[in-house]
Amino acid sequence: MSIPEEALELENRHIGEQWEPTLAAAYAILKKQWEAGDRDRELGLHLLFISWYGMIEPKHITGFDESIEVFHELEQMFEKVHSYFEPKIHQDAEMLWVVGLVTNMQWFMFTDREKWETISKEYRKLYRALEPDGIDPAIFKGRGAYGDYFQKHALIRNY
Repeated sequence: MSIPEEALELENRHIGEQWEPTLAAAYAILKKQWEAGDRDRELGLHLLFISWYGMIEPKHITGFDESIEVFHELEQMFEKVHSYFEPKIHQDAEMLWVVGLVTNMQWFMFTDREKWETISKEYRKLYRALEPDGIDPAIFKGRGAYGDYFQKHALIRNY
């Protein structure tokens, strides 16, 4: 399986000048799919992004409640998804770049700060070995809020 169309539509409503705080609603759909046993890579990438973004951005941007319980749920989802993909992440440039980038920018937001700071450095090194010229921003086109966010960052070389 991949991303349910309803979730992608909610992510797309979050993009652009008329954006809406719809990421929490998209997350609920993706979380349900994950909990039903779907371990699709694309689903994992979107869950990683929305979980992390929900941790760092306020409710009026994401739609997530700003409670410690929601923060911990999002952090746990990020960790669950990462743990699932970790054994095979070392040859996946996109996933290395995404996890490396978000943990580099916000490692201090995680409960286990040391762990994520270390992972950030390791993944950025591994990613650069696979993609020395940087990740192609075009791979993010048409992939909802996940793609929109990372396409902009991919335009910055050596980030």
